[in-house]
This record gives sequence, C-alpha cells and structure tokens, in this order.
Amino acid sequence: MKKTFQGCYPALITPIKDNNNPINNPVNQDAMNQLIDHVIKGGVDGILISGCTGHSCTLTWEEQINLMKNSIEHVSNKVPIIAGDGSNCTREAIDAAKKIEDIGITTHLQISPYQNKPTQEGLYQHYAAIANKINGKIILYNVPGRTGKNIEPETTIRLAKEFSNIIAIKEASGNMEQIKTIIDNTTDIPFSVISGDDGLTLDIIKSGGTGSISVAANVDPKRTSDVVHLALENKFEEANTINKQLLGLYNTLFLETNPSPAHYALRKLNIPVGTPRLPLVDVTDETKRKMDEVLKNLNLL
Repeated sequence: MKKTFQGCYPALITPIKDNNNPINNPVNQDAMNQLIDHVIKGGVDGILISGCTGHSCTLTWEEQINLMKNSIEHVSNKVPIIAGDGSNCTREAIDAAKKIEDIGITTHLQISPYQNKPTQEGLYQHYAAIANKINGKIILYNVPGRTGKNIEPETTIRLAKEFSNIIAIKEASGNMEQIKTIIDNTTDIPFSVISGDDGLTLDIIKSGGTGSISVAANVDPKRTSDVVHLALENKFEEANTINKQLLGLYNTLFLETNPSPAHYALRKLNIPVGTPRLPLVDVTDETKRKMDEVLKNLNLL
C-alpha cells in the first residue's frame, strides 16, 4: 500500500537573536528564512517548524504561530510544512492545532504527553480526542527519552487503524524491534513510520519506513536527504556510503542536549541562529572543537 509520508524533513531549529537576554531573546525570522533557504537548496522534501529541535517549550504559542505564519510566507509553497504543536494538555493541543490550521498548516506533529506520563489508554484517548476535533493530519511523535513514556506498538497500531487522519509516527524510541512491529502491522493501510533518529534512518527505511524528520538535515541537508532518497529507491549501498560520512555529525549533534550543538554548527556555517533560550545554553569548547572537525571533514567549512 502506498504510504502517505515520504522523504526527508529537517526538524528546524528556531533562530534566536543574541540580545544579552538568554531568558527572552526574540526569535530571529531573518535567520529562519536563511535556514529555510539553506535546507530547501539542499534538497529536502519539506520542513518541520517548532518541534523539540525548535525548542518549542521555550516559545510562547503566540511566538510559535507567528514563526509559522512568517515562514509560510517565505516558503511560498516550495515545500510542505509540518507544525510541531503538541502538548501534554489535550485541550491545549487541540486549541493550538486549530489556530495553526487557521494560518494554513494542516499537518501536525503531536508529541506524546510529557511529564504527566499517562497510561497507554490515556495516550490512546489523548490522540483520539485530537483526531476527532481537528481537520488536519496527525503525525504521532514517540520520544520516550524526552517524555518519560513510550507509546507501545499496540497503541500506535490501534490509533493508525482507527483514525484515517493519523497518518504516521515519528519514531525516536531507538527500539528497532518495536519499530519493525509497527511497520509489519500497518502494511495494509497508508500509515507511515518515520525515523526520528538520524543514526537509525537507513535501518528504518530498510525495514519499510518511508523517511525521516531529521536534526542533521539542518546542517547537511544535501547528504542527509540523499541518504533517504537513495534508500527509498532501494539503492542501499550508495545510501550507506553517504550515511557513513555522516556518522560523525550524527554523534556530535548529540554530545550535548539537542539543539545546542546544531545551533553552534549553523553559526559556523554563517547562519546567525544564536543560542537557545535558557535553560539550554551554548555548547562547551570541547564540543565546539569536535564539531569544527566534523564540519571540516564534510567540507562544509
């Protein structure tokens, strides 16, 4: 069955102006536009705005919606846009998704509720309520390392089969057995499994996944999207050759809490993205040194 989602979508960082106010430095839309141009030129298939890598938790809803609205204007229909608009409050997730649909984005990446750690039935009811209340498409987001709770494969499969507007899951559990279980049990519906971990993207596509929502594509969109596109064409040897070149980048982007290393890397590429708001901080000198080496090895500097 043809799957709904395919390709490489960078989870864009949110550029921040450096105004010596790490608590409340404003969003830098000019730098966001520069970043968007950078990744589109690199061949990505779409973009995600205001996900975890966009440190949405330190942005107000007003800031997020303004960022999305301004980015829609800049993208000008060149590529599709996904909104990272989940919440650990079901009511808030629904309200935000409706407001975002009003500005023209109709695909939503909905992170599973964090901190309150619902049961599997609670997770099911959370997503079911959103699916019943909004008009757009939903991508589930399973990242237990951030939320403290795994969406078990049975819950994902149940949601995928019951709601046609739940079109995919971004899987960042790191559990290939779980990921394969979801893929194997959704072959008869258009539901897609997307890699949320650059280091596993190739393995996930080999197993039947259809793409990635990528951190590395912020920095090296050309190679990152090439890995996905070649793998989707079953050209796994060629994809693996490029993927090996990117292993150092994958690792260095997570030496410290994402997205701080990505912010540093993009500043080195002359995109003035600043540093994330507190409680995130800039990376250490040692991480900077390692990132410089990675960027030089990739001929990005």
